[in-house]
Amino acid sequence: MSQSPKKKSTKAFVLLVLFVLPAAIFYFLIYAGVHKVNRLHFYGPKTVTYKTVRGAQVADTTYHEIPPFSLIDVSRTDSVPFPSKNLEGHLYLAHFLDRSYLNDIPKEITYAASEILPEFPELRWVTLWEHADSAKIDYTQPGERTSKLKNADHQWIELRGNDSLVQYLRTEGYFKPDPASREKFDPSSVVLVDKEGRIRSYFNPVMQAEISNIKKEIVLLYKEYELAYKTHRFIEFEE
Repeated sequence: MSQSPKKKSTKAFVLLVLFVLPAAIFYFLIYAGVHKVNRLHFYGPKTVTYKTVRGAQVADTTYHEIPPFSLIDVSRTDSVPFPSKNLEGHLYLAHFLDRSYLNDIPKEITYAASEILPEFPELRWVTLWEHADSAKIDYTQPGERTSKLKNADHQWIELRGNDSLVQYLRTEGYFKPDPASREKFDPSSVVLVDKEGRIRSYFNPVMQAEISNIKKEIVLLYKEYELAYKTHRFIEFEE
C-alpha cells in the first residue's frame, strides 16, 4: 500500500531535520557566539584595560612578552646572528645555562629534549648560554645527543651573546615576576613560550613527571591556537 503524499512529505521533513539540525548546531557552536575553553596560565606582569565587545564592557588584558633580542646561534658551524623574530610563530621551550660552571649541556636537559622534541616537529628548544663569549665557548654537537633526539636536533638552538643582554633576558624576560603574584620560579626551570612570545608554563627538567605534564600542556596550547584559527571569533578563556 503506497503512502499518501502528506505522509511522504512529513517523512521527508523529519529526515531533513535529522540531517540538517546537527549540522546547524555544530555551526552555531563553532562559528558563532563566545567560546569558553580552558587554557594555560599567563605568567609575568599584565595590564588590564576595558573595551566594548557586542555592546558590553569587557576586560582586555595585555600579557608580558619576551623582549626582542639578537644573539649568536652557536648550534651552527658558522655561528650566525639569531634575532628573536626567528621564533615568531613557533611555540618554544627556553632555559639558561652558565658556561662558567658547565662545559656541556646536562644529561637531564638532553633527556627532557629527547622526550619532547620528536613529538612536536614545530616546537623549538632554545638554550641561552651565560658567560659564553666567543673566546670561551667551544661548541660541538655530540653524536650521542643527536641520536637521542631522533633526528630532531635541528629543533634545538643554542644562543650566546653579550652577558648583560643574556642576564637581562633572564630577569626582565623569561623570569620577570608579576608584582601581584607571590609565585617564584627556580631560575633553572625550562620556560614554555607561545607564538606571541608570552610565558605560558614552567617545568623542572630533572623531574620526569613534569616532562609528562609539559607535553600535555603543549598539546593544550596547540589546541588553543587551533580553536582560534577555526572559529575566527572572539574566544573567552577560563584559566
